[in-house]
Amino acid sequence: MIDQFEINKRLKDLRAHLDITVDEFSLQTGIKSGQISSIENNRQKLYGWQIQAISTVWPEYAYWLATGLTIPEAGQISPEIEETRKNLSTGT
Repeated sequence: MIDQFEINKRLKDLRAHLDITVDEFSLQTGIKSGQISSIENNRQKLYGWQIQAISTVWPEYAYWLATGLTIPEAGQISPEIEETRKNLSTGT
């Protein structure tokens, strides 16, 4: 069964990975801070226009955000892949 709020968790994970506040995320994407908080707390679903706004700022996470899948060879990654790459390059 598909979890209808899994995409909301990905948004929250992305913001945590980027290490930015709700307000900073809002400024960069144009999505209201209250909407971001509502999405992250599963009171609202993430809409297509919001995925598009996020993908405009961070295109490398677009496919993962929308589907939960990655295509690294096409540059479509997840925060987890990005962290793994950073750790491999720094040896940590």
